Amino acid sequence: MLVTILSIIANIAYCAVLNMNIYTDKAMMPNGEIREWHRSPIARLRIADQSYLIYLQMILAAISIISCVLFLLGVRERIIRTIQLVSITGSTIVFIIIMIVTSDSYANYA
Repeated sequence: MLVTILSIIANIAYCAVLNMNIYTDKAMMPNGEIREWHRSPIARLRIADQSYLIYLQMILAAISIISCVLFLLGVRERIIRTIQLVSITGSTIVFIIIMIVTSDSYANYA
């Protein structure tokens, strides 16, 4: 039961972190001035044409939350528990991959 509640909280936290403007991109403008942009990991992935990671994260989070709600409502079947554990693990792994991929991408675009 505790894992189920923590899973719901973790997926909500993942979505919140992915939407925060936590990265600053700098680029040299043609006139010599340096311009800064504040972007979220989702914005960086869209610019880098890696939006499939965003969709994968959303799908895994949705499956995880749905299976957790079913588990909390009393559906105690083994397949629901298996789906819940796989989606929780997958969602966490994809979140870590997104944070690693976006942390090293520097903006070379204006």
